[in-house]
Amino acid sequence: MPTLPTYFRTILNSYSMLFFSQHRGLGGLLLLVSFAHPLVGMAGLASTMLAVAGARLGGFNREWTDRGAYSFNSLLTGLALASFYAPGTALAGLVLVGAGVALLLSVALGGWLSGRGLPALSLPFVATVWLLMLGSAPLLHLLPAEANIYWLNEAYALGGPRLVNLMQWVGEWPWPPLLATYLRALGSVLFQDNALAGLLVAAGLLWHSRIAFSLSVLGFLGAYGVLLLAGPAGSGPLEYNLGANYIVAAVAVGGVFVIPSVASYGWALLSVPVTVVALAGITAVLSKLGLPALSLPYCATALLFLYVLLLRERPGAGLVLTPVQRYSPERNLYAYATDRVRLAHQGTVAFTLPFLGSWRCTQGYASGGPTHLGAWGQALDFAIADADGRTYHGTGLALSDYYAYNKPVLAPADGVVEEVVQHIEDNNIGEVNTRDNWGNTVVLRHAPGLYSQLSHLRAHSVPVKPGDYVRRGDVLGTCGSSGRSPEPHLHFQVQATPYVGSRTLAYPLAYFMAVPATEAGTAAESVRQGIAEAAELSGGFRQAYSSAGWAPEPVWAAVGPGEGGTDGFPQLPPVPRLHHFDVPRQNETVSPPTFNRTLSQALRFPPGYALNVRNPDTPDAPAQRWEVFTDAYNLTYLRCQTTGAVAYFAGDESVFYFTAFYGSEASWLYLFYQAAYRIPLVSLPGQTTHDTFPLSIIRNPALSWAQDVLAPFYRFLKPHFRLEWAGGAEAAWPGRPVRLRSRVTVGYFGRERTEQTAELTFRDGLLTELRVKQAAREVYLTCSIAGA
Repeated sequence: MPTLPTYFRTILNSYSMLFFSQHRGLGGLLLLVSFAHPLVGMAGLASTMLAVAGARLGGFNREWTDRGAYSFNSLLTGLALASFYAPGTALAGLVLVGAGVALLLSVALGGWLSGRGLPALSLPFVATVWLLMLGSAPLLHLLPAEANIYWLNEAYALGGPRLVNLMQWVGEWPWPPLLATYLRALGSVLFQDNALAGLLVAAGLLWHSRIAFSLSVLGFLGAYGVLLLAGPAGSGPLEYNLGANYIVAAVAVGGVFVIPSVASYGWALLSVPVTVVALAGITAVLSKLGLPALSLPYCATALLFLYVLLLRERPGAGLVLTPVQRYSPERNLYAYATDRVRLAHQGTVAFTLPFLGSWRCTQGYASGGPTHLGAWGQALDFAIADADGRTYHGTGLALSDYYAYNKPVLAPADGVVEEVVQHIEDNNIGEVNTRDNWGNTVVLRHAPGLYSQLSHLRAHSVPVKPGDYVRRGDVLGTCGSSGRSPEPHLHFQVQATPYVGSRTLAYPLAYFMAVPATEAGTAAESVRQGIAEAAELSGGFRQAYSSAGWAPEPVWAAVGPGEGGTDGFPQLPPVPRLHHFDVPRQNETVSPPTFNRTLSQALRFPPGYALNVRNPDTPDAPAQRWEVFTDAYNLTYLRCQTTGAVAYFAGDESVFYFTAFYGSEASWLYLFYQAAYRIPLVSLPGQTTHDTFPLSIIRNPALSWAQDVLAPFYRFLKPHFRLEWAGGAEAAWPGRPVRLRSRVTVGYFGRERTEQTAELTFRDGLLTELRVKQAAREVYLTCSIAGA
């Protein structure tokens, strides 16, 4: 049996799901509102409890069960039946049966529609009530409810004369007519018919989501205006149709299942006339059967609008279906706005540089060079250059004078060899072969519709053949000068078809180190000048250095641009910066990164890995256990067994990063989520790593609420993450502990406020310490492998 706290949390989630939420405060408020008519509230609560217990005992999907997705239709069924029929033993039996039928239909319809990318909404509720009204109700001879007549008696039984006087005073309160209608419409979603109940629902909705609240107002005003012009559509209580159909439809299509935006607000307003037509048509059909429309018009409108969006061939930027439902319009919007940039690479094939060492990108995407033009503009050329920018030593008249010649060319990703050309002889320097434009080439197939091409290889240097499977880093040949290649260089492109010379695709490389062209040029000049001046002091070396044409390979130092010596001593070259899923630019010097072994081991986090986390300041307190799990979509996450908080993470050989957090922000796991939001697994002393947080991390209520109201139209808050190495270049030496410092800030209107600073310590391939400082507290945590 489930534990009582978990069981009750699921019940609250069932109530909050009426407004597509997991906000337990809203759920508790809706539970309270449902008891405005005590018998109605009791029936709804009983149905919910039965459905939750049945879903758990039945072994249905635990995640959907805990969210209340299987039980909120049973809640609506209990509320509706108690509103329609007089209390008694027959009604109790009907509520019991209705809870079970609604649960079964929720599981069945939910599974069928979710496979088509659609939600079940309240269709199980509508179908259940219809079945019971057509079948069981006449057989049981149920009498219609007279809740309005007996309402004061119910109030007197609960609270005596004081409660009766209070409810009469509230009922007679001189609400403005338009406001009273709006409040009654909100209350009617729970089958309540007084303005006070609606006021509590409105307060709870505003507490849960400012966007959802504004959409409820928009949907109500739009429907009210249409009904003033055209008259009421369908039959049944006006307030119920306004609340359970127009308002809920506007919230669903404008901010829950679609990312909130200017376009989504227009989409929500468009739902109003569609719901009017749906309500009128459905009522005309159902009236012949004596059945109410209930919330079927809202379901029809929402499913129509969502299905139409699913069928688009080219989804627009304005109307974006919510990719991951977080049960809050704000969280959906903030996560989408952040993730579409920082997680855009997920699902792509991880290409890496097809060579070792430092090479210069001599032609980039659409750089206006002699060959990368038009449909073939998304390609890259690479050659090796020395500190003077030259690609050869000696006279440069022989192929062997060129640094890139005969250097190994590597597979950029795992794949199957699709085509090999290696019979074309290399050109003499300055000559080109326009008949065999691409020269010796290898084409690899990495996925359906995704190929890579590496060209201008040396003749007869390719050790693979079509059909061979290669892994990333396997040697495909050596760099040559065949085809349209006046000097040795490597041509690399990604394409959609397997043919040599296919049109190119813009496609990022997973990770690489790069020095921009301007910085690389400044660095080369500094090194050259420094060596020359040192040679003059040592007597005559300058002449020998120049005549030999020799220059040292660039040495990357752990200092930033502009740092270095004075008084004639050279500046040290800038540190190459790590690029993650990016494309090299023309004249950048790029190289594969060297990974930090301590960080790579400490942040690998395979499934089943667990950490015990303690606060040494409270040694008697039990440790929190963080364990790694994999969900149904093969996504990995850390789960705190103590608090239930969950932090999803991802990464590759070059970087570790968190993607989402769910649960209590008081958990220590949330501190780690913010402190280690993005960590390059490369030694980068002297550099700062930047990333962007979703706006949901904002803790200031005033700023947060103001941003929520404006978020679909304008976002003025800028949460930012920074990470730096503690210590100088020696901090990156093998075997030394790695200390990283991170900072979380929020920028707004030209100001910046620090929300959290942290220091992480890694030793011997393990995360060992985490120190966090916030405005109100400081926390020191130690970590150890569970069971070690």
